[in-house]
Amino acid sequence: MQGSTGANESVHLDPSSETASLIERASHVMSSRQSNVRALAEPSIFVESGQGQRVWDVDGKEWLDFAIAMGPGIWGHGCREYLDVIHAQLDKLLYVQSGACQSRLEVELAEKIVEHVPSAEHVRFHLSGSEAVQMALRLARAFTGKPKFVRFGGHYHGWLDNVIGGVVDPAANDLPYAAISDNDPFYTEGRAEHALEESFLIPWNDVDALKTLLENHGDKIAVLIMEVFNSNGGGASPKPGYLEAVQNLCRQYGVLLCFDEIITGFRTAIGGAQSIVGVTPDLTIFGKAIAGGMPLAAIAGRKDIFNLFKQNKVIGAGTFNAFPVSIAAGLATIRMLENGGTELYVHRNQMQAKLEAGLRQAARTTGHDLVTLGLPGNFCTHFTAKEPMWTSAEIAANADAGKAMRFRQGLREQSIIQGLGSRWFVSFALTEDDVDATISAAARAMEKI
Repeated sequence: MQGSTGANESVHLDPSSETASLIERASHVMSSRQSNVRALAEPSIFVESGQGQRVWDVDGKEWLDFAIAMGPGIWGHGCREYLDVIHAQLDKLLYVQSGACQSRLEVELAEKIVEHVPSAEHVRFHLSGSEAVQMALRLARAFTGKPKFVRFGGHYHGWLDNVIGGVVDPAANDLPYAAISDNDPFYTEGRAEHALEESFLIPWNDVDALKTLLENHGDKIAVLIMEVFNSNGGGASPKPGYLEAVQNLCRQYGVLLCFDEIITGFRTAIGGAQSIVGVTPDLTIFGKAIAGGMPLAAIAGRKDIFNLFKQNKVIGAGTFNAFPVSIAAGLATIRMLENGGTELYVHRNQMQAKLEAGLRQAARTTGHDLVTLGLPGNFCTHFTAKEPMWTSAEIAANADAGKAMRFRQGLREQSIIQGLGSRWFVSFALTEDDVDATISAAARAMEKI
């Protein structure tokens, strides 16, 4: 179902360009782009350099980049203060044996996370979000002694077999396992035979569905994992009171609550989205923005749960766990967030609010219905008049996906890179000029769809 290199890659490309040459060369040695969650018929953009919210490709073309690595790039491209820390660390210490040696930096970064994140009493580092998700699941199973976990339709927790793909089964009776569907954007062949039976998959923002599941199977469920805001499913927010109800049900049935803050952590607020919604989970998973662009992930949570590591009851090996260069980048990121204070987030949020309002106005002017859904640092655009929309399924049923794809293509023709899933990632480097240029370009794109 997924594709990347092929005949469509050459559409609208100058055959003499460096981009066209690289696409041709790649087709001989690479079967796809390096992350192929969704099929993209559009040509690849081979990026050479970046500054702020802008990048330049191998042909020297300038782009406004609202993918910004799909979440890590909170400082934008080329932030000197951030890069200087990485350069200094490269000269000082590149790697350690993670099972026998430690660096001062990992202790300092763990202390910072504990200081700022409500759920964090202890911290453990990994290199990618997919790894951290699996570590959290293993830890929860070990702590509770129960085998299953709960996930929600439209939420994304990495590419491994037991968490990717499947759709909520409307015909599910007692055991709501994920159903396989050709319409599932996360469908994959080659999955282990019983991987999707490790979890139950139910609708998000539906307290009754969760209550029924826990009443029937709470004795089998170790942990419930969710995005706090469903960025991967279109930007839907939790209904008022939903997270509090989920937390109460988890406590009632002895189920751990785990927030996947891989997108929201440190991007949305220095304390994560949990510091905004006021609900503190038992476990939290971080990635992407935690190190401002370098690969790093972490799990944080209750000390009594993490004691399983101390007791050697749970193993979480990894050559690059606490990789010093990434840890240094993470420490620099939090210190820069601290130094910027609330003003840093306030200014970014003002830029984002202006951008969202401008996109909605451009749509009205050109005769389209457009809503924006999301949270500070990340939002989605949907061509529909329906508000509110509380789930990815509701968004899919009401938003015009064809128009969204034509808009995405129109933005590319205007030198705007939009994130996958109609997402827009906003960095602290976004300027008034960037916003104005984007709104004007979006209006031109909307005139043609």
